[in-house]
Amino acid sequence: MTVREAFVFARKSLSDYEARIVMEELFRLGRWDLSEKAGEMFDVQSEERLREVVRQRTEGMPLQYLLGHWTFMDREYAVGEGVLIPRDDTEVAVRKCLKFAEKMSAPKVLDLCAGSGIIALTIAQECPDAEVTAVEKEERALYYLRENVQAHQAVNVQVMQGDIFDCHTKIENNSFDLLVSNPPYIRTDELPALQKEVQREPRTALDGGQDGLMFYRCIAESWTAKLHQGGRMVLEIGEEQAQAVTELLYLHGFEDIGTIQDIQGLDRVVYGTKK
Repeated sequence: MTVREAFVFARKSLSDYEARIVMEELFRLGRWDLSEKAGEMFDVQSEERLREVVRQRTEGMPLQYLLGHWTFMDREYAVGEGVLIPRDDTEVAVRKCLKFAEKMSAPKVLDLCAGSGIIALTIAQECPDAEVTAVEKEERALYYLRENVQAHQAVNVQVMQGDIFDCHTKIENNSFDLLVSNPPYIRTDELPALQKEVQREPRTALDGGQDGLMFYRCIAESWTAKLHQGGRMVLEIGEEQAQAVTELLYLHGFEDIGTIQDIQGLDRVVYGTKK
């Protein structure tokens, strides 16, 4: 099998974009190489690896897991089975946090359901004077969170293992300036209808309970007290949850509540200020 034949093989089962990503990321064959080295032999070990990657991808394994990393806001993060895959939608929440943080002096930031750490780490690196606490429950996700903290040398990020439904008792009230979360928000009954790739992601990172709001209620009820007066809360939401989450924040003492849409025009973030 030549390099050209390997690429053609990949394209038979994958999109052109994914085939090029696989060739570049796994075999260091960029667009120029695919042309200039088209007639060179693709060694047997690489061919076997390519066939296995294509097989797993066609069976629904997310491309990000196969690569072992993904980029979010121009930084690369380790990902794999057991952790939510970084998505561009989350950039809406992060940019709102950065706008709030730039007006704060040495802000103390709390990231709940931190997953791979893309939110916590982006804030920590864009705001070097911030102190960020990243809370995550699941062991497999914690592995990637810690790996990413180490890889980015984020000395201002503290990792805390805990279930947000009970670990709030371990944190002092009025101790944070900014709270951010991208919690599970898909309704339980919607999970079976998700794309097969999404269903390979951890259920614990997707399942928001019967109405999709279980985690938002917990955050509003149990974590609001952790913010200083005037502290900000930024929550990523599902596209039909803006009104319900807005009402939760209002009922738990927030003002200046707003909604931000993503690039597709869908409601993506609800934010507010603690009275």
